[in-house]
Amino acid sequence: MLNIRKTCLFVCLFVFLCSIAQTNANQKIDELLASYVSNDKPGLSIKVINQGQSIYSKGFGLSNLDYNIKNSDSTVFSLASIAKQFTASAIWALANDGKINLDDDIRMYLPEFPEYEETIRIKHLLNHTSGIRNYHTLMYLAGFDYDTQYYDNNSVLDLAIKQKNLNHLVGEKVSYSNTNYNLLAIIIERISGQNLNEYLKHKILNPLKMNSTFVRVEHGKPIKNKAVGYKRNQVGYKFNTNDQLSYGAGSMGSSVNDMAIWMQMLNTQILEFKPLAEFLKTPETLISGKKAKYARGLMLDNYKGYETLNHNGFGFGGRSQLITVLEKQIGIIVLTNSQEIDAPRIAYQILDILIENDERIKNETEEEEEMVFKAQKFKEFIGEYKEINSDMTMKIFVEKDSLKSIGSMGRTSTALVQYDENKFHRAQSQNVKFDFTPSASHDMIISFGGTPFYFEHAKFIDAESVDISHFTGKFYSEELDVIYHLFIEDETLKLTYKGNGNISLHAVQLNDFGNNDRTLYHFLKDENDKVTGMFLSCDGTVKEIVFKKEKDR
Repeated sequence: MLNIRKTCLFVCLFVFLCSIAQTNANQKIDELLASYVSNDKPGLSIKVINQGQSIYSKGFGLSNLDYNIKNSDSTVFSLASIAKQFTASAIWALANDGKINLDDDIRMYLPEFPEYEETIRIKHLLNHTSGIRNYHTLMYLAGFDYDTQYYDNNSVLDLAIKQKNLNHLVGEKVSYSNTNYNLLAIIIERISGQNLNEYLKHKILNPLKMNSTFVRVEHGKPIKNKAVGYKRNQVGYKFNTNDQLSYGAGSMGSSVNDMAIWMQMLNTQILEFKPLAEFLKTPETLISGKKAKYARGLMLDNYKGYETLNHNGFGFGGRSQLITVLEKQIGIIVLTNSQEIDAPRIAYQILDILIENDERIKNETEEEEEMVFKAQKFKEFIGEYKEINSDMTMKIFVEKDSLKSIGSMGRTSTALVQYDENKFHRAQSQNVKFDFTPSASHDMIISFGGTPFYFEHAKFIDAESVDISHFTGKFYSEELDVIYHLFIEDETLKLTYKGNGNISLHAVQLNDFGNNDRTLYHFLKDENDKVTGMFLSCDGTVKEIVFKKEKDR
């Protein structure tokens, strides 16, 4: 009887202490969010799972400014790129039924797709190692008008078919491209005979009872509790008027309540779908023999000693972030209907609250403080870098015995903390990592929660030493079917093309110019030093689109 009483007292004490810890965590989350939201503006909804149980579930701000409707945990938001893991789950269902194999050549299902030197397989689309160019970037470079022009998955396929080259060797590295997942959606529909929404409902969403989750495959269908996405402008907020119907990489809606079920599935709490969770987090092996950090619609990362599954999303009128930690049975989902609210930052700050008292975090911090890398000195890493296939630059330097970084798009420098050989993370953001491990294809990788950005050493040129008159003229791209007109105005090289005028270009390296928007113009010259064309690269995900210079008339 005494042992029973002691056990009961222990259980009661444990529950009481857990309740206090949960209350403290909730208060800290409330305090955190106070600086991000306002009752009369677009906002967000958040769901937090800890130890497998929901501990926080709230909405903030307005889902509809016209009618003053408030966000709640049942409000339906755009998932943006978090949708990719649902598309990947449809591939899992097809593979489970023996209707597709991850090693299948995609041309088995897309016979109209170009036949490149290397075979692109289903697995390469799933983990972004296909080298296929990102269609959003291609449309931007072609002068596509999102406000007035319509596009769908057939438009994406048509644009992809026109591309004569890939960004890199198939399976060489992760190069994030939405096109991969739009193509997967087309393949799913061709095999199943259903649209992606119908197939997912049947195989995944209905069995999980995710009743508020859907793929937008048509216009005009009423959606209960749907938040309107907003972007701030000079006079207030603007909502999206675009009528596109591309999906697979995005265009899904869900609530944080539904996404709580999905996070429990990812944390293997739902026995029936444990094989799906294992499938989604399984990485492929790259050509180098290393495992890819992008699995199947999910990014794999280590955050403060814990393995995480995560993905973020960004689109007109909203941002999203999902993080799960299997070991701690943690799940965090942040969905916003304001493009200005930083969902990834909020999610990681909440994760910090949940693990701040863990002994592992304390031990890691102490180890970092005591860690000495005798064989490495900061001089091995300092210098100027440029993102591959982009004009974005990064400077690594030493200040007050601390290694620091500052990018061309940043205003202040950030201190870096070494945590492994050749590897650093931002002092205040451990999910942002710098890897200087030597490689034949790059000199530095910066990753955000697992998403890699590749950089190479750069030798920047003095702009005053460049005769910009050599680079004027008209240039045509067959792949984009667009003409670029380069001219000089106010002693500056400028560019105009369909829907875009007076873009100022600046010298970066020899024969290279940039536009301060991750676009790189590399001019080609003949043996007489005369410009004959250019390679256009952008966003790190589109490499060397060919432009030929038109003859002067």
